[in-house]
Amino acid sequence: MKTVAETPARADYQRGVRRVLLVTLLLNLAVVAGKLVAGLLAGSLSVISDAIHSSVDSLNNVIGLVVVRYASAAPDDNHPYGHAKFETLAAFAIAGFLFVTCYEIGGSAFKRLFGENAPAPEITALTIGVMLVTILVNIFVTVYEQREGKRLQSEFLIADAIHTRSDVLVSSSVLVGLFLIRQGYVWLDPVVSLGVAAFIAWNGYEIFKATVPVLVDAAPVEAARIREIAESVPGVHSVHDVRSRSHGGEIFIEMHLHVASDYENNHVLSHQITEEVERRLAHELGTVTATIHVEPLPADAPVKSGW
Repeated sequence: MKTVAETPARADYQRGVRRVLLVTLLLNLAVVAGKLVAGLLAGSLSVISDAIHSSVDSLNNVIGLVVVRYASAAPDDNHPYGHAKFETLAAFAIAGFLFVTCYEIGGSAFKRLFGENAPAPEITALTIGVMLVTILVNIFVTVYEQREGKRLQSEFLIADAIHTRSDVLVSSSVLVGLFLIRQGYVWLDPVVSLGVAAFIAWNGYEIFKATVPVLVDAAPVEAARIREIAESVPGVHSVHDVRSRSHGGEIFIEMHLHVASDYENNHVLSHQITEEVERRLAHELGTVTATIHVEPLPADAPVKSGW
């Protein structure tokens, strides 16, 4: 299998993503341990559920460390467009884990609400203190991972940051619930757990919504917009059969292009026209790889206004 030598940019990308994942993995493990110990000591289903929610973050980091090695691999004969969709697929898997977690937490909450009476949770200052610290850690992880994900154009890091952001909201709601439980509203413990499950389901939906279009090669840019940009280049008569897809922060565009009759027999000028089309597409849309097939202008083609 023939492969392309790894470029410095790709190597920097891989090192950057791995560094972010290692840092967030260590922080997430600390968060899970703290919540789990506090939840078990207090006998609080809501805190334990929050710990389970946070444990998915750690699992995602481990998956990411494995996947990013393959997602950032150089293009080869079998994968001429690269391996970036492995990263999108991993982000899709995160959503799957979230839905499974939602189901498990929801089931436990309903059993406590409608099943046998369980011992009332004992909420102490330690329980509340641990939740406060983990919220601060999650805020840092969310900001750090989101920032680095955008800088590196990593779909996996951005998807994981969305999930970690939900930890902040969920843990905050759990913390409010703990104060109320201390006031005697014991039934709020499983109710808050259901709220945790709802947050998890929503985040799973958000990740699905972001990754499915990439996995099924949905067009990231309307064909009309691509035609508009291409036909704004002097010498381009018309564009048709436009297709586009994206992965790894890059847009791949294919099109058939008619040059004006004055240029079609001049291969040098035709090539310059296609290069200008590529330049304008990149300027308007970001990182673009365009495949342009130049065709002769049909004899009955209308004269373009302004020529």
